Amino acid sequence: MLKDKLVLIVDDEPSLLVATQAGLQLRGFRVEAAEGAEAAMNAIKSLKPSIVVSDLVMPGTNGFELFQEVRKQADFRSLPFVFLTGIDDYYAKKFGKEIGGAAYITKPVDLDELEKVIKDKIGEK
Repeated sequence: MLKDKLVLIVDDEPSLLVATQAGLQLRGFRVEAAEGAEAAMNAIKSLKPSIVVSDLVMPGTNGFELFQEVRKQADFRSLPFVFLTGIDDYYAKKFGKEIGGAAYITKPVDLDELEKVIKDKIGEK
């Protein structure tokens, strides 16, 4: 059941958080949003999401660094992490996959693509 799974969206742009959260909720997902990496770490620890969808470029800690911090936590080493970013760069995509990211999707977000990736990574069909 999708409602049993929690999607955490991380971005430093409030309008994008609201739009993506609303779009996924309309598709049946239970979604929480975190504005920036620090809020995301707190949310991951307290909410224990099924998957994280994170922007890459954020002030302070970027998405790759957030991913690496999350992976240091024993409870979250297998937490699927999707990078959602405006950076359409071969090397960034390659790096995201090499460090263990579940997927790399470029903005503007295609909700059909994001829904498919999330369902694939959390075991829903």
